Amino acid sequence: MTAVLAPSPPAHARAAPLATSHNIAREALTWAPLALILAAQALLTMRLSTGAFASGDEGRYIYAGHQLIYELWHGGGSPYYETFFSGAPVIYPVLAAMADHIGGLVAVRLMSLVFMMTATTTLFLTTRRLFGYLPAVVASTIFAGIGLTQGLGALATYDAMAIMLVTIAAYCAVRTGDAEKHAAAWLLSVPLMLLLANATKYVTVMFDPVVITLAAVQVSAAGWRRALKRIMALGLATSALLVLMLFLGGSAYLNGVLFSTLARSGGASPVFVGTVLSDKKIISESWTWIGLPVAASAAAVLLTALRRSWKDCVYSAQFFLAGCLVTIGNLRLHTDESMYKHDDLAAWFACIGAGSAVAVLSREGNRFTKGAVAIIAIAGAVLSGVHYSQTAASTYQAGGNDTTLLVAATLRPYLEKPNGRYLIGGLANEQTIYLDHVRVPWFLLYDDLYIKYPIPGRGGDSHGQTRGFTCFQLRPHCMYLEGIVGYQAAIRAHWFALISMWGDHNTAQDTEIAQAVEHTPGYELLTKVGGAPTWIYAPAYKGSIVNSPNTAR
Repeated sequence: MTAVLAPSPPAHARAAPLATSHNIAREALTWAPLALILAAQALLTMRLSTGAFASGDEGRYIYAGHQLIYELWHGGGSPYYETFFSGAPVIYPVLAAMADHIGGLVAVRLMSLVFMMTATTTLFLTTRRLFGYLPAVVASTIFAGIGLTQGLGALATYDAMAIMLVTIAAYCAVRTGDAEKHAAAWLLSVPLMLLLANATKYVTVMFDPVVITLAAVQVSAAGWRRALKRIMALGLATSALLVLMLFLGGSAYLNGVLFSTLARSGGASPVFVGTVLSDKKIISESWTWIGLPVAASAAAVLLTALRRSWKDCVYSAQFFLAGCLVTIGNLRLHTDESMYKHDDLAAWFACIGAGSAVAVLSREGNRFTKGAVAIIAIAGAVLSGVHYSQTAASTYQAGGNDTTLLVAATLRPYLEKPNGRYLIGGLANEQTIYLDHVRVPWFLLYDDLYIKYPIPGRGGDSHGQTRGFTCFQLRPHCMYLEGIVGYQAAIRAHWFALISMWGDHNTAQDTEIAQAVEHTPGYELLTKVGGAPTWIYAPAYKGSIVNSPNTAR
């Protein structure tokens, strides 16, 4: 039998699989630095998220999400969160409650970590598209090493989600150039992502012009008229979507946006009376948190101007100004309230500016010079991370202490009274409930910020389902009372079984609430654990609590 030999494949056919495998390996190596950066970011973040305590903000948003989900399935009125939350309560809080149901506080915090790692990834992709590979590595290394980035990744609040959405909008913006594939789709994504980011946290609207201008620069080669038309189109589209959402949300959302973000005056806080800070103090704090990337983006402006690279100069100036936006805003308000959260988004843009500085320095010179620039830039980014990661512990405001646990343990037996109403001051309101997982529905839990008290005999209800006039003074046509008059009326009617000023905001309203309790017969001081008084309406607990109400300490 004659053996039949199969013909050998052509040489180019044999080489194709080998070339493909080399291409895959080469592509994988280009992503290796980002993978290392993300791994380091995750480790640095998780070292902070070791405590089992939920902070006041964390407890508030997770609790609110559970209440909104319950309302969706079972009805029962509105918890009014939209009137004072600084983000739409139907977005992050609901998502956080779902994660909490699956894996508790750990799962919600891990969700924030994923959001911040996504922001680092979009930073890498955006910078690489604008300035190249090395600048992208440097920029993402700096951002991942910032203590604020790590802190927000370990905090179960909507800040991480809002930052991620703005960064996705920015990445969509840089994909809108004429030479880009599917440029129209990327362009349509910009206002949609900005809408979602702004709804998640209202203050992110200050970065909308930055993102829109970034999209306009992508077509600047076609002339300034084309860029201006794009700014107008995206600006009008984004504004129209925001107005539409406010219209659909109703007056409650409008009041919430004004109350928490837009109507704030210098030195005023919608939540508590904070210390009025000097300009020097505010600038010093921002420098401590994000000084290096902002300074590097400022250097990029100078470098590009000296080299007369005007397009890069526009980029660098834009990122430098974005890095200063939050500081400028807080200088107007004379406060650092939430500045550490907002500064991280400013740092994201400043890091792109830092990457542009590396791009300028690495363009000129021979191979040796370019290699030296790369080594110095990467080493500097790593050292920046080492330095800034040490600030994470000072800005990470999550968890509690032994006092928190003691207060929660002290209050818990008194929070299990069927249909009992409770007034617990400040952020400790939901924190105390969440720590012990006490099943108290929203319409039985009140804080020292807002009350809608139904005047007896006027047809109102504690759920607020019955529509009627709400007033700040008792008048014949009023169905509900708000403000201190509402608190005073509720306290005099013994509406609350327990009133605790633990975690109060130290406002004038808190003082008036305490005075109303002290001058209302029936309320007795239970304890001063945590440095603030807690009262109970003794007749409501008669025979149901073993401990004597006279346990103040």
